[in-house]
Amino acid sequence: MAHFELVVIGAGAALALYLALIVFIAHRFTTPRRVMPSTPPSVPGASALQTVDFPARVDAVRLTAWYAATPAAMGAIILAHGRDACRGGELRGDTCGLVAHFVSLGFSVLLLDLRGHGSSAGARLTFGRRERRDILGAVDFLRARGYVRMGVLGASMGGVSAIGAAAHEPAIGALVTDSAFCTLHDVLVAQFRRLTRLPGWCLSGATLVASVLTGERLRHHTAEHDMTQLRGRPTLVIHSRHDPFVPVAHAQALAQAGNARLWITNGKRHLSSYTDGRAEYTRIVGEFFQAHLSTPTATIQFQVLPVSVSPGARVRSQRA
Repeated sequence: MAHFELVVIGAGAALALYLALIVFIAHRFTTPRRVMPSTPPSVPGASALQTVDFPARVDAVRLTAWYAATPAAMGAIILAHGRDACRGGELRGDTCGLVAHFVSLGFSVLLLDLRGHGSSAGARLTFGRRERRDILGAVDFLRARGYVRMGVLGASMGGVSAIGAAAHEPAIGALVTDSAFCTLHDVLVAQFRRLTRLPGWCLSGATLVASVLTGERLRHHTAEHDMTQLRGRPTLVIHSRHDPFVPVAHAQALAQAGNARLWITNGKRHLSSYTDGRAEYTRIVGEFFQAHLSTPTATIQFQVLPVSVSPGARVRSQRA
């Protein structure tokens, strides 16, 4: 009898330890590391960069952004960062030059802090499920100021959020994603042991707890279905060929699902396409938005050109 009691106590202790462990993992997994933006930079050609606040669509989470208003703008571009980043650092590097280029092309620009990041209100990470509401809130902010043509450049989780937002909002007329994942679960399976140094069997329990904490079914979170809703919408998918965090196969699957243009660079880090070749990145993304968000009478054509930082790379179309 004493032996049986010891077995029961041991099993209970093991179960309690397991539950505590997966709750801790789920909490860390869904809690962003808040990074605060620097002082708003000056952007040549735009009015002073304003700090603005507005609600997310649906749940009215309070969001903060920088707004560069360009006189007689032809449209507006929204920049959305990834996990543990903030406005101004969307591409793991200072994006002031990219913003200035968009302004020079005649666009206003909105740099957004997603929920739980920067100066926006706190919230748990849902890896695009609810963050898409933040981008939709940015669309509402811009629409209230008279914009009818809008584009989004989303990085990593911000790219997934942008895909989801565009699938629900036709006012997003052009979309660029950089280093977005196709299916969250596939990324977690590949990265869980490296990030936590724990056995893989802890992942299912942690994912379940994370879904309870967020109210979202994160295990089944995929951007591929949303991409199918964007067929016919100008979309450019960018990814580093040797991205160690989100394999390039995710970009290929997204591009195929949305019949989108695909540009694979020779970067070796997550979100390294911009920092490895700012001039070419800025030119190609600028041309893409200019071609698809300009006035209907514009004759600008988006040209497929080689990229100096990625020998042999091309922007090309994927066909399903």
